[in-house]
Amino acid sequence: MASSLSLANVIDSDFRLAALETQSPDRVFEVFKRLTLTTGRAVYGWSPNDGLYRLGTERIFIPQTRSIGDALGYISASRHYGIYLLQDIVPMLEKPSIMRALERINAKEDNVRRLVILLGRSVTIPTELSAQVAMIRHSVPQRAANG
Repeated sequence: MASSLSLANVIDSDFRLAALETQSPDRVFEVFKRLTLTTGRAVYGWSPNDGLYRLGTERIFIPQTRSIGDALGYISASRHYGIYLLQDIVPMLEKPSIMRALERINAKEDNVRRLVILLGRSVTIPTELSAQVAMIRHSVPQRAANG
């Protein structure tokens, strides 16, 4: 696994897969929402209730992407730039079909920039993918107590 990198470095890199460990996922989503609003870059979130949705001023939902397998299939087939935040899917990485889908995304040679970010409080990457995944650790500095 790549040593811990900054978020900006990973976004601008050739990595297609990243793991972002954070204790404040809501704050990370806000950072990406600002990114999409200020740069126009397409950023998507995923939840099992909604599937993939575009972050921005209002959510634009992508039909038939509620299952993680369908969402990864959509990402792989997409012909447009996208950053995809997939929260709390680490337990699903045990499924061979999910691993194969991530490997297909990582192996794509179609000149479409895709970045799949596995987001969670603790992200363990299977050994088969670990050398191809950028690791990002997001920490919020603790405020000093006023004395």
